[in-house]
Amino acid sequence: MIEKIRVKEVASYDATGIEVNLGKINYIYGSNGTGKTAISELLRNGEEEKFSSCSIEWKPGVSDFDMFVYNRHFVEENFNASNDIKGIFTLGKESTEILALIGQKKQDAEKHQERIGKLEKNIEQNAGKVEYLHEKFINECWDLKQKYDEVFEDAFTGVRNNKKRFMERCLDEATNNNNDIHTYDELIKRVESVFKNSREKVGAIPEIYYESSVEQQSIFQTRIIGKKDIDIAGLISELNISDWVQQGHKHIEDKDSICPFCQQVLPVDFKKKLDEYFDETYTEQIQILNSAIEKYKKETSSFFERYQFLIAEDIPFINKEKVASQFEIINSTNKENIQLLEKKGNEPSRSVELSSIISCVEEIKSEVEQANIQISELNRVIDNIKIEKTMLVKDVWQFIVEENKSNNDYYISNLRKENRAIDGMKKGIVQQGRYKKELEEEAIELQNQLTSVLPSINEINLLLKSFGFTNFQLAESDEKGNYKIARENGEDANETLSEGEKTFITFLYFYQLINGSNEQDKVNTSRIIAIDDPISSLDSNILFMVSNLINNLKKKVRNNDSNFKQLIILTHNVYFHKEISFNKGKGSQKLNDETFWIIRKTYNKSHISEYGENPIKNSYELLWKELRENPNSITTPNIMRRILENYYKFFGNIDVNEIIEEFPDEEKVVCNSLLSWTNDGSHHVNDDLYVDSNQELNKTYLDVFGKIFKNSNHESHFNMMMGSLFSESNEHSEVDEDNMEIQIAMSQAAAGRD
Repeated sequence: MIEKIRVKEVASYDATGIEVNLGKINYIYGSNGTGKTAISELLRNGEEEKFSSCSIEWKPGVSDFDMFVYNRHFVEENFNASNDIKGIFTLGKESTEILALIGQKKQDAEKHQERIGKLEKNIEQNAGKVEYLHEKFINECWDLKQKYDEVFEDAFTGVRNNKKRFMERCLDEATNNNNDIHTYDELIKRVESVFKNSREKVGAIPEIYYESSVEQQSIFQTRIIGKKDIDIAGLISELNISDWVQQGHKHIEDKDSICPFCQQVLPVDFKKKLDEYFDETYTEQIQILNSAIEKYKKETSSFFERYQFLIAEDIPFINKEKVASQFEIINSTNKENIQLLEKKGNEPSRSVELSSIISCVEEIKSEVEQANIQISELNRVIDNIKIEKTMLVKDVWQFIVEENKSNNDYYISNLRKENRAIDGMKKGIVQQGRYKKELEEEAIELQNQLTSVLPSINEINLLLKSFGFTNFQLAESDEKGNYKIARENGEDANETLSEGEKTFITFLYFYQLINGSNEQDKVNTSRIIAIDDPISSLDSNILFMVSNLINNLKKKVRNNDSNFKQLIILTHNVYFHKEISFNKGKGSQKLNDETFWIIRKTYNKSHISEYGENPIKNSYELLWKELRENPNSITTPNIMRRILENYYKFFGNIDVNEIIEEFPDEEKVVCNSLLSWTNDGSHHVNDDLYVDSNQELNKTYLDVFGKIFKNSNHESHFNMMMGSLFSESNEHSEVDEDNMEIQIAMSQAAAGRD
C-alpha cells in the first residue's frame, strides 16, 4: 500500500506543495481546477520528468502492486480515433476447484511476501545496529588520534583529517601489523630522532678518561721523617718536630753554627747530625712527594681542560645541567685536595688522604656513553632514514592498535554477529522470493487455463443494457484479443458516441480492467485503484449506478482476501462524494481505514486539508461553507451562481434575472456580469480550467450577491448561511419563520441536487 504522497512544483502546486497520508480508502474532494488531476497523474505515471519533485512513499515491505488510475488521460489513451480497444483478460467461471486453487496459491504467495517484508524490516533494524557500532568505533578510534596526534602526527599523515579513513587504518593495522609492541617512551625517543631532529650526522663525544691513581699515591699517606738511629732522632720524634727542624735545617747553612730560630750557638757536630738525620732517603721521599703532588695537579687540570666543552657547547643528547653539576663537585673537591697537598708539602711528616672525584667522573662518563649510543643510533637512522621511518610508522600504529584493542575486539565480534544475522536474513529473502515466484508461476499457469477476453465483453454489455444503453455494445475485434464498439446493425460506433456514452463505457471498461488485465498473466495481481471524477457528463441515474459500482469496490478493498488493497477517489461532485462516502449507521463519522481531504486553490496555489470526519454534508451547505471559508477563490463567482440557482428554484422557481431587473443600472451590469461568467463556466469537464480572478472583483460580486437576497426579502437566510462574516453589518436583521422553514427543508432536499 501507499503510505504517503508528496506533490510539489507541478501544475498549481508550489515548492512547499502538499503531503497526503493515505489509508485503505481515501476521499479527496476539490473543485475543478484545484489540482486533482495532478495527483492522479502522479499515481498513474510518477516516473515522468515533470514529477521529479514529487514522490510516492510505500509502506515497508510492500512490492508487486499494480496501479490502476482512471482519469481523463485514461479515456484518451483507451478510446481514441482507432476503433480497436485492448481486450481485458479475466478469470472464467468454468472450474470452481481451479479458481479455489488459484486463490490458495495467491494467498500462500502473499504469506511469503509478508515474511519477506518482516525480514526486510529486521535487516533494516540490524543495519541500524551495524551503523551504531560503526559510528561508535569511528569515534573511539578518533579519540586515540586526538590523544596522540601532537606527538605522532608524522605517523598519522594521510588520515589526520578524516575520521572514517583513520578508523579503516586502525582496522587494517590490527589485521596486518605484526611488529613488536614498544612503550610510549621508546617511541617518543625514536620520533625525536627520526621525525624531529636534523638530518646531519653527529660526531661521537670523546671517551671520558681520568687517571684515578693520582688520588691514591701512597706517598700522600707516608709520614716523611729523618733517620731514626741518630741520637737526636729520639728527641725529634718525641717532640714531633721533624717538619720544624727540617725548616731550620734549610737555613742553617748560612748561619755558621747559629740556630736560625733562637740565634744561640749550636752544639758541636749538631749540623752534622742534622745532615745525617735528613739523609738521602728523606730527600728522595720529598722528591717523590713533590712529584706526586705535581702529577695530581697536572692530571686534574688536564681533565678540566679536556672536557670543559661538555658544558661550554651544545652537545646533542647531553644533559648539560647534570654534567655541570658534576663539574662543580669535582672543582670543589679538587680545591680541598690541593689544600691538603700543600699542607703535606709543608709538613712531610703529615699523612693526608685525598677526596676522590671518581664517582663524579663516572657519572659524566656514563652520560657521555649514553649520548654516544644515541648519536650512534641517530647516525644509523640517518644512514637508513627511509627504512627507519617506515619501521617507526609501523611501530606507532602497532602501539595505537594495542591501545585500541578492547574497542577493536568489541567492534569486530559484534559486527560479525550482526552481519551473520543480516546474511542469514538475506538468504531467507531469496528463499522466500523463490517460493513466492514458484507459487505465482503455478497460479499463472492455472489462470491461463481459464482466462479469456469474452467474459469481459459479456459483463460490460450486460451492464450497458441494465443502465439503458441499448444502441451500442462491445464486440470482438478482427484483431484477436481486442474489442470494438459497434451499433446494433454492426457499424462502428466509436466516433459517434456522445460524451455521456463515451464516459460511461470508459468507466465500465476500467471497472472490468481492474478485475482483470490487458496481459493474460496479470489477471490476479495485488492492485491499488485511483479514480478521478468518473461521473462527468452523466445524468443522475447513471451517477447512482457508478456510485454503486464504487461502493462494491470499497467492499472488496476491505476484504483482506481480495487482491484490491487500496482505493483513492477524487471528485468535484458533492452528491457523488456523498453517495460513495456515506457509511450506514455512522453518518459523517470517519471509519478507521478512511481518510477525508479537501483541495482548495487560493491565488492560483493549491493546498490540502485533512478532516477528522466526512466534511461533505450536502451540496447546498458545502457551497455556503466554501464561500465563507474561501471568498477569494477563483471559483467564488461559480459558487455564488450555484447557490442562487439552488435556492431560488427550490423556493418557488423564481427567476433570478427578474430580481436583478429591480437593481439600479450601475449594479445591474455587475449582476449580469456575474451570471454571465458563471453560466459560461459552471459545468466544464476539464480539470485544468482556470479563469483569472482577483480579490477586488470577488468583493464586488459578493456585495451584489448579498443584495440579491436583500432585494428579494431573503436577507435573513443570507445572514444565517454566511454567519459571523456579515453578522456585524446585519446585527439587527431578523430571521422570519418562513425562511427558517425553507432553510431546514433545503438542507434536507439539497442532498438530492447537484
